[in-house]
Amino acid sequence: MFEFSDALSTSDRRIRWGFLGGAIAPIAGAYLYNQGYRVPLLQCPILHLTGIPCPTCGMTRSFMAIAQGDFGLAIQHHLLGPIVFAGFVGVAIHIAVELLAARRIRAVYAAMVSDHRFLLLCLVTALSYHAWRLYGLANSGNLYTAFAQSPLANLLGAAANLT
Repeated sequence: MFEFSDALSTSDRRIRWGFLGGAIAPIAGAYLYNQGYRVPLLQCPILHLTGIPCPTCGMTRSFMAIAQGDFGLAIQHHLLGPIVFAGFVGVAIHIAVELLAARRIRAVYAAMVSDHRFLLLCLVTALSYHAWRLYGLANSGNLYTAFAQSPLANLLGAAANLT
């Protein structure tokens, strides 16, 4: 299942440290947000400007719920949140082991993740879930209301009044 191969060069180690930081950041961020730490101006620009959620809206709240151990709430915030969170944890562990061993690790899942068909399937899954969420918001009337109250709608309305 796992196989150690070539030794890591200095350049490979630097790259892996960057990836490790990128993989740990959302995990640590979820923990710190639960402790009350906030990053000012950290909000979805698409949601803020249009009132329409982007495909990843709810992911931070989902991660926070996972960090608290509430997987039901995590799924309510974003169905794919637990899967993405587990991916970040898996990547962090894999890279940490590579750095500790100073060698590349060849694993079954590494070949799967680099397969373009698998990546396409992930993209289609994420976009389908997003479309399903938007459909639910549209049916409830919340999608129109949110857009109508957004800065973009106000700007478009002001531009229409100028003509």
